[in-house]
Order: sequence, then C-alpha cells, then structure tokens
Amino acid sequence: MRLIPLDSIDTPLLRLRPLTPADAPALFDQMLGDADTMRDLPVLRQTGVSQTEGFIAEALRGWDDGSLIRYTLECKETGRLTALIELKPTLPRVELGVIISRHGGARRRRAGVLALQELIDWLIEQPGVYRVFACCAVDGAAHSSMERLGFVKEALLTNHEPRPNRSLVAADSYLFALTRPAPVPPEPASEGAAWLRNTMQWSLEDA
Repeated sequence: MRLIPLDSIDTPLLRLRPLTPADAPALFDQMLGDADTMRDLPVLRQTGVSQTEGFIAEALRGWDDGSLIRYTLECKETGRLTALIELKPTLPRVELGVIISRHGGARRRRAGVLALQELIDWLIEQPGVYRVFACCAVDGAAHSSMERLGFVKEALLTNHEPRPNRSLVAADSYLFALTRPAPVPPEPASEGAAWLRNTMQWSLEDA
C-alpha cells in the first residue's frame, strides 16, 4: 500500500503545497541556508542554491515514487516560504520532519502550526497509516509544540542524531508519536465450530 499525497491545504494566511524548482532561491535564503533556522537540525546547513536545487529534485523524485513527500508553507500575502514539511512513509508508519523559518513573524509561525495540525489530522486518517512519529532536539524549540499537535512523548533517545551545525557528532532527541488503533482480524473459526456449522446446514437441507 502506498500513501497518496495531499495536493494542497489552504488556510486564511498560508498555503501548503509541494515544492517546485522555482522555490530553490527562496528556500535557501529563508531556511536551508539560514544558520538560526538550521541550528538544531540533524542535517548540515546548505551553502549554495545548487544544493537546494538538488534537495528539490530529490523531493520531486520521491513524490513520484511515494518514498518522500516534501511540502512548503507559503504566505499568501507576501509569497515568502515560512516552513518546510517532510513525510517519509514506510507504512504503517510515517516519519514527520518540520523546518520553520526564523525569518517569519510570530503570527505566521502560529499560522504554520495550525496548517501543520490540519495536515497531521488528514495524515493519521489515511488508509494504512497507523503511526506518525518525529524526533526533536531536547534543547531545541520544536519539541514544545509536539504535544499541542496531539503527539505523545514516547522516549528520550540518547545520542540519537548529530547536530552538525553545532559541531555535535551525537545528541539527545525526544521521540514523539501519534497513533490510531489498527484493525484486528476476526478470530478464525475452530475446526469444531466449522464441523458443527456444516452439520447443522446438512441437517436443515435434509429436513
């Protein structure tokens, strides 16, 4: 089973949509090349737009084969990119990653959380999806929003990820997850019950 991506979400302030090649300069300037935005993330800050172009090309390939889904949040008023959202589906679970630009105002950041909530609510109800999880730096800003989004803190993961933008080869992370019950198959009928059912059926047919 494959997760079918959502095409877009519109909120009063923001639009969630897939990345396009034209996003590369803005995505580099506002997120992937910005030191403050990338500080606590487990990937190295990018140093040029060509790296961001490769990042978007990877996203387009992943969208086509279902292995990687990347969205951006775009401010409807200014056209600025305010966040990047990444989904890695390996059903029944989906890994969630989020980058929020430090250049946006508090109002746009709050609007971004609301748009993310809408995406997560949609995601957890998709066929085959029973777990959405994310890892956050224990001393970063992201983990404070996870429980408000409905996630449960499951564990402290010691030395789980690098923080290359802080020169840390291994650092602790919190593991958060959102789950829903998986369907339980019916109990198979015992041989005795099957024999009794067949015997009763034959008896009725002979009556």
